[in-house]
Amino acid sequence: MRRISLLYRLFELTPYRILLLSHIAIIILGSFLLYMPFSTTKRISYLDALFTATSATTVTGLTTLDTEKDFTFFGKLVILILIQLGGLGYMTITTYFLVVLRKKLSLRDRLILAESFNYPGIYGLVRFLKRIIPIVFLIELLGTLALFPSFLFHIGKLDEALFSSLFHSVSAFNNAGFSTFSSNLINFRASIWVNLVISFLIILGGIGFYVIYELLLYIRGEVKRLSTHTKLALTSSTMLIFAGFFLLIIDLWSFKDLSLKEKFIASLFHSISARTAGFNTLDISKLSEASQFVLVNLMFIGASPGGTGGGIKTITATVVFLTVFSYLKGKHEVTAFGRRLIDAQVHRAMVILSLAFAYCTFVSMALAEIEGIRLLPALFETVSAFATVGLSIGNPQGLSLSADFSPFGKGLIVLTMIVGRVGVLSFMLALLGKERRSSVKLPEARLLI
Repeated sequence: MRRISLLYRLFELTPYRILLLSHIAIIILGSFLLYMPFSTTKRISYLDALFTATSATTVTGLTTLDTEKDFTFFGKLVILILIQLGGLGYMTITTYFLVVLRKKLSLRDRLILAESFNYPGIYGLVRFLKRIIPIVFLIELLGTLALFPSFLFHIGKLDEALFSSLFHSVSAFNNAGFSTFSSNLINFRASIWVNLVISFLIILGGIGFYVIYELLLYIRGEVKRLSTHTKLALTSSTMLIFAGFFLLIIDLWSFKDLSLKEKFIASLFHSISARTAGFNTLDISKLSEASQFVLVNLMFIGASPGGTGGGIKTITATVVFLTVFSYLKGKHEVTAFGRRLIDAQVHRAMVILSLAFAYCTFVSMALAEIEGIRLLPALFETVSAFATVGLSIGNPQGLSLSADFSPFGKGLIVLTMIVGRVGVLSFMLALLGKERRSSVKLPEARLLI
């Protein structure tokens, strides 16, 4: 019986494992489609196809191939679909259509959805899903229409401009960072409109679906007050954007090839984009090491829970900060906006931070040693993959630094993107099995710390 129980625990399809397996299934299917001759303009290795499919599905944006030159229209369309599936989730989209067709959801389906959205519980989940998916598509449509005039002026062809507008709108909202332009958005560095539209889409996608949903309910008067989660998400995101802006503009102030307007726009844009979007209007390799390290920290924190972004999440970082702050003030409870945070949330935040730090440190050191590069570029590429950002110090061909990696190095980045998208804690739980709580309390131990 014990052997049967052990085997059941090893192969049990928990919500964490289903989420991980669904991402892997989409990646494999996407990699085969991108490997087909009609998807590319030249012969590519399967590893590069797998890398691109993983980067798109995990909404990262790291590239070993030039999206504009190396992929046909069909290949770009596959990447676009993978970004949409990766941002919303395959389970989310299929479940939404089941709900529309009035099919009942099982408890497991609800648990999987709640886990993928970071939704608190399963009560009201179906109503939340029915409302948020149309809103997502509406935002992406409005983003497409907003970008179209600028892209039409730049490209000059109606059909290409329309597809490029749709591609960038979906990529921005899903915090993917993929671009149909070889130089990403460098040619739009001085365009206030394009920078604002892309930034707005990034923020909406990264703030979290639950926050968007609650804000709409609050505006309509269906809820009287915003939850502590929404307040923390909005506050922390705003503070990180402005902190990044002020730190980056100090470095950009010495850039003589940028006008004053471009310095302000670029500083604000990269502060927003670094938190998991991955678009760039500047050559990241030309930034000082101090600015690159600022971007590493912004990437590591990432977006808010339940959105399209990655990282350890703003709420995790905020809970850790509040815990340290409360301890230094001699308080026994962690509070925020007049509410006490439960111990389980504090412990979870500490575990996520510890696992993420340990994982990124190990992978960075491994890449630096195996690929023969300095630690900061290795750390930058690792955190960018882990936080599903897509920014890179780059290589001479304008691709991500990963393009010059060995097959082992590329494989390590592929794994890191998957771990980052699923979540380092969820990934560990998918490997080890579901969370098991014990009601047995052992005697306390007194330690010297």
